[in-house]
Amino acid sequence: MTLEEADSATQEKIVSYVAASTRAEDETQFAIPTGLVVAGPSIASHGPFFVRLGQRIKSDTNSTYVVLTSGECPNLKTLLKNLIKKITSRVEDDDDDDVSRPMPSSRKGPKLLDFDLGHVQEWRKKNHVQSIVVAIQDSEAFDTALLIDFVDLV
Repeated sequence: MTLEEADSATQEKIVSYVAASTRAEDETQFAIPTGLVVAGPSIASHGPFFVRLGQRIKSDTNSTYVVLTSGECPNLKTLLKNLIKKITSRVEDDDDDDVSRPMPSSRKGPKLLDFDLGHVQEWRKKNHVQSIVVAIQDSEAFDTALLIDFVDLV
């Protein structure tokens, strides 16, 4: 049995969850549908797992998928900048460190700062994406306070 086959059942459940949460979008929500999947102790298998998961989510749902790692998110401002740049540029290769892309500007009101989640809202409306899936590849390495602040913001 290959690793891909072993991960298939888990990935299917995650994709089903993402698809179900996008259908519930029409209902009034007071929270963002959130799930936690811990990839297990084998750090070597995390990267390939998240790549395959992203491919399934992109192909089976109308969602954008990005991966964040603790190394690229030392603080909340940098986390938000990287998240926004990955989402709005539709980075296919999560190892791509090209974060020098200019941010879209706000056409209504003052220009948004490069760490303002308003960029994601504008991009999502423009591209008609139902949901944005953010995977945190190494959640155990993130500062707990940083994750709490991030979850509170989104």
